[in-house]
This record gives sequence, C-alpha cells and structure tokens, in this order.
Amino acid sequence: MAFNRSVLSRQISLVFIGATLVTTAHAADKELLDILLGNGAITKAQYDNLLAKEELKARDVEPVIIQLDKGGPRFTTADKQYSFRLGGRLHTDATMHSGDPVAGKEATDGTEIRRARLSVQGTLGNDFDYAAEADFADNQVQVKDFVLEYGGFDNLKLSVGHQKQPYSLGLEMSSNDMPFVERGIDESITTALTDRAIGARVDAVGDHWFMAAGLYGDSMAPNKTDDEGWGVAGRFIYSPIISDHQVLHLGVRGAYRAPSHDEDSIRFRDETTHMSNLAIVDTGTVAGVDGTTMFGGEVAYTYGPFTITGEYNNASVNRETGENLNFNTWNVQATWSLTGESRAAIYNLGSGEYKRLKAKQNFSLRNGGMGAWEVAARYAYVDFNDGVFTGGKEGALTAAINWYVNDNVRFMLDYTNILSTDGSNAVRLDGEGLDILQLRAQYTF
Repeated sequence: MAFNRSVLSRQISLVFIGATLVTTAHAADKELLDILLGNGAITKAQYDNLLAKEELKARDVEPVIIQLDKGGPRFTTADKQYSFRLGGRLHTDATMHSGDPVAGKEATDGTEIRRARLSVQGTLGNDFDYAAEADFADNQVQVKDFVLEYGGFDNLKLSVGHQKQPYSLGLEMSSNDMPFVERGIDESITTALTDRAIGARVDAVGDHWFMAAGLYGDSMAPNKTDDEGWGVAGRFIYSPIISDHQVLHLGVRGAYRAPSHDEDSIRFRDETTHMSNLAIVDTGTVAGVDGTTMFGGEVAYTYGPFTITGEYNNASVNRETGENLNFNTWNVQATWSLTGESRAAIYNLGSGEYKRLKAKQNFSLRNGGMGAWEVAARYAYVDFNDGVFTGGKEGALTAAINWYVNDNVRFMLDYTNILSTDGSNAVRLDGEGLDILQLRAQYTF
C-alpha cells in the first residue's frame, strides 16, 4: 500500500498539536508552525497570526471547527473567514372543516406536509453572507431564499437575490415563529403584491429604529418568457421601548407593484386553509391593471408575557380600463404565555420582528420541565368591495394554543370561525359560521 508522505506528515503534526494543551510560542513553536505551513495544514496568514501569539492551543491550528447542536451542523474555518450551516423545517398539518358551504364548493380536509425545507447559510470572508433555502412540499421543489449579503458597513446590510420584500410584520416573521398555523386572511392582499421576489434590498438599524427598502422584479418561476413586472417596497420601524420584558413597536410601510405588459391583471383571494380549494372572498381576475399602490401601518406592544399587535393595509389598484379600485384589510391579535416567557426577550430590532418563543425550561418527564405554553387570539378582516365591484367582505376569528417543547419542536392547535361576510354570493352567504380546525407538528433546526 502506498502512503502519501505529505498527508501522513500533516496528520502527525495535527495529532501532536492536539495533544499539546498549552505551548509557549517560542523557537519550538516556530519549528512546528514551519512544518504545518510546509505541509499545507495552515495558510501563510494563519502562520503569521499564530507566530505572534504568546500561547498556542490545539484549536488554533485545527483546519475546520465542527459544531453540532440544536442549531444544526456547522462547519467553520479556524480563522472564522468561512462557514457553512445546514438547517431545515418540517411542518406537518391536519385540517378539518365543519359546516361546509352548500353552494357546490366544499373545503378540503385531510393531512399534508405544509413545509419541508432544507437550507444552507454561512459566511464568505468576513463581509459576505449567503443563504439558500428550498421547499420540497407538495411534491415539487420551490426555491424560497437565494441571497448574497454584504455587511461590511456598520449597521447596514445590502442583499441581492430571491428574498422577502420589506412589507408587513406578518410577512417578515418566519412561519417557524408566528403564533398561528397560518397568517391571517388580511395577508391575502400583501402576499399577492409583496411576497418573495428577485431584487436588491438594503437594511439599516440604529439604537431604536430599523428601516428596509428594495427594488424587485418577479418571483422565481420556471419557463417564464414574458417581460417581468417590477415593484418597490419599504418599511420603517421605531421602537422607543426595548427591554427583556417590554417592547413598543411602531411601523409604517409602503409598496408599489407594476405588472408586466403581458399580464396586466391581479387577483386577491384567501383560501380557508392552504390545502383547501374554498375561497370565501375572491376578486376574480381584475384586468387592465396599470399599477397597484399599497400602504399601511403596524403596532405591537409587549409587557411581560402579554403581546398585542395590529396591522392595516390599503391597496389602490389603478386601471387602464375600468374604474380604479380601493381595498382594505386589517388584523388585531394577542398572545399570552401561560408559563411566563416574554416575547420582548425574542424581539429583533435588526429585522423589526419577533422571533420564536423560547421555553424557560424544556419539556422533560425526567426533569419535570413542561416547555412553554401560549394562547393566542386574532381577528382579521378584508374588504374587497368598492362601488359596484364586489370581491367580498369577510371577518374571521382564530383562537390558538401552542406548546413549545424545546427550541426545535412545537405543536400548534388553531380554531377559526368565519364570523361574518357580506353575503354577496352563495359561497359567502353559506360560508358565514364555517368552523376550521388545524393541527400542526413542527420540527426545525
């Protein structure tokens, strides 16, 4: 069997260093570092840096640092210049409707893999970060994020790629973190205009403020041959109170979306669940759209275990043919941690959002921990009527209970009732009073 002398020499050198807990960096260290440099185990920059140290430890010459914990596997070079982290999420849902409309349209019940995502992220030299995420749910592959970020400025970040547009607290919060199985019906207007798209974005943050703005084309889509539409979006947050138990969050946002010349139409609709084909409100295809302007506001307040938030959206649809249209949506929601955790501790001003609630003590039968328990309620409302145009009105109330087993596992139960509609067609007339039950098992890393 043939041996590679260079590889063997490198292994012997690394074993020797690993066995040396602390070494004084004098002549013997220089000889050792010379061997490592000659064998390619360290770079010239690492050589100069290590030679200048007064102490050498085993970790100083490890070529790659490997970590495995609740955050998933991570690989980092010894000089921290490059890193790679693997992540993922699995959301498994079960849905049941009660009192389905009898207008020839029934909601779909059953189970589904709502999200099955794998992601990678890391650093490319000190100033660049990257992130990529793909979703394998619904038996298809969909790219969610594919972003390159530059963070060489203080408190400023530039990013390009397929990414979120900065509009709405509800959209900015990850599905891993929000306190409900699905976003409210009011988000049907924001997802149609300001969901992920290919573009450039700038984020800036101060002691009590955050802002983000971007210029975007369309979302990633296979076999697209038409000219793309384009849009801009921006969001400004001011948080005069930020502590581990109290947060006051105030925000304004705006967006504009111009469709492509080949697809000058838009549609707003909200299905009762992700797997359902029943939409209580539906504008149908609104043709002849020249552009849509949207603005809104958001407020959130956390005091101890209690958090309340509210959001409002107004969309003005300018049309080349037909009358211009004006739509409104809003929601109010509240959460209460029964086990005493505070969402103030997970508030992230750097993105203007709340992260996932973290249990004070993970669930464990052996140690007596019960995890974190949270109850939540939300009322959401949409109004897609304007003059003689009727897209429908709807008000929905959702109650939820969430169990955060640990940092990786969460179980969620949501009950939604369609409280009111305008009864403007058979579906909306029969849809009032519809009950929806959703259960989710979530695993993330």
